[in-house]
Amino acid sequence: MEKFEELQSIWTQQSDLKPTQNSNEIITLAKEKLKIVIVKHFWTIGILTLLTLILILYYFWISAYKLSSFRLGLGLMILVIIIRIILEIISINKFRNMNFDNDFKSHSLQLHQFYKFRKLIHFVFTPIIYLIYILGFIIVLPQFKYNFSNGMYLYILVSGFGFLFFFSFYMIKEIKKDIANLSFLKNIAESF
Repeated sequence: MEKFEELQSIWTQQSDLKPTQNSNEIITLAKEKLKIVIVKHFWTIGILTLLTLILILYYFWISAYKLSSFRLGLGLMILVIIIRIILEIISINKFRNMNFDNDFKSHSLQLHQFYKFRKLIHFVFTPIIYLIYILGFIIVLPQFKYNFSNGMYLYILVSGFGFLFFFSFYMIKEIKKDIANLSFLKNIAESF
């Protein structure tokens, strides 16, 4: 009988646990995270499309189609950006095609698959695309050196690699945010 009294004493001494957030707060927070994911997709697509248009206009403006190494380098840069745009469009379509009215298990599975797809984009495709873009930039450098003054070439060299260097840190920061938002949504789905 003493064990029962000990158990009862322990039971009565425990404090009442109250949830830190109610379900409405969690739903509101999840909706905000969903909006962030969609807005980031559109910003990424917009920025990459603008960059692609600039490179294509530059390609035709300087008649790069007449210069073989320059055409190869600039073509690589344009191609990988277009591939990245296509990946973002596929990603946003996958996200939009998720049925949020499904039962919870189906929705969780869809969210988990989307999360895996985004990780594949961030950790496999993006580094490959980035490296090919840098390769394309390196291939066009001799043509810049030949056609521009030493000062302009040095400016292109420093600003180009400086941009690529600082952009890589920005990209890593944004990838971490994207993964954190998706992880939050995935954890909500797994917690129920």
